[in-house]
Amino acid sequence: MPTKKDTSAKPLTLMHGYRDKQLMHNATRARERRWDYPRLMCQWLLEDTARRVEESKKLFGEKFFRGDCHSHTQHSDGIGTVAETAEMVKAAGLDFQFVTDHWGLTQAPECREHGLWYGQEPVTKDHHMVILGLENAFTPKMDFLQDVADAKALGATVCVPHPTGWWPTRVYTKSQTDLLEQLPDPFLMEICNGANNIVRATDYTDESAVQLWDHLLGLGKVVYAMGNTDAHAPHSIGMVWNNVFASRCSQTAILKTLREGRNFVSEAPLVNLQADDTGMGGLLKKSKNLKLHLNAVDSRGLSKVLLIADGKVVKKWNLENDAQLKLSMPFPAKAKRYLRLEAIANDGKRAYTNPVFVE
Repeated sequence: MPTKKDTSAKPLTLMHGYRDKQLMHNATRARERRWDYPRLMCQWLLEDTARRVEESKKLFGEKFFRGDCHSHTQHSDGIGTVAETAEMVKAAGLDFQFVTDHWGLTQAPECREHGLWYGQEPVTKDHHMVILGLENAFTPKMDFLQDVADAKALGATVCVPHPTGWWPTRVYTKSQTDLLEQLPDPFLMEICNGANNIVRATDYTDESAVQLWDHLLGLGKVVYAMGNTDAHAPHSIGMVWNNVFASRCSQTAILKTLREGRNFVSEAPLVNLQADDTGMGGLLKKSKNLKLHLNAVDSRGLSKVLLIADGKVVKKWNLENDAQLKLSMPFPAKAKRYLRLEAIANDGKRAYTNPVFVE
């Protein structure tokens, strides 16, 4: 006869012999690993993106240098060291990286040791300032327009970071964004800022920054776009970067080219826009037979490419996993002030050209 089932026995909650597996990463044995493993996953992601870009370069056929102009370390409010930043820059395959700590340049000796460049991000009234190319700490006078002018007078390259705020909660007021209309042309402004993000840089603050960019361009302002991680942890290095068509990868050449707007911003795709001999950042005069040349590439596949004139989409290409869109077309008659190109990959990652301006 079958034995009576013992209803008093406790249900089995773990397979026999696996109790020690549960303790594999406990606090006493693996505190360091519990911190390091997420960093390692981010490194794998960066390395994967670097491979993606290298494959895209083969189709793109145009030389540029990739780099980030805005990041932080323990010399201000970042959690990582300069050495850890350098390690992630290498994993991301970036050609250059600026460490722009707040309040000064105490990071400079370590940056030189690890092959990184350095800048600073002082806070002035209503906005922050990313200052590149100065060897002395800049002390703002708490007058944004005057502080930008003073930094430029010292020979600095100045960028307006996160012009509408930063994720998740900081949103600038209208008076803060309106202030940018008073900046002398041309000036640099982040349209993508990866603050507090890890996998993707783009969030709602970047969408509003792009809208602000189109607004300023529509007013006739000359505003050149930049994309930087604003990394406060090494984990997020390489999420977004600037692709600079400089003659060489020296700090002088890179900064000069950025000031001329000859770069595009990307999370992954590669893009370029040219009207006959006038490239990004250039000013052209319309003519009857003027041709526009477009090039958009992503080795993982493109979803769509948008041609934007004066803030409106004038041409849209819906792509079915195509790796490249390269073509020439008549210059759109609707473009009165500027044209720019935007590419979106299958996974949603974006790239933006700087504008070609219309005289």
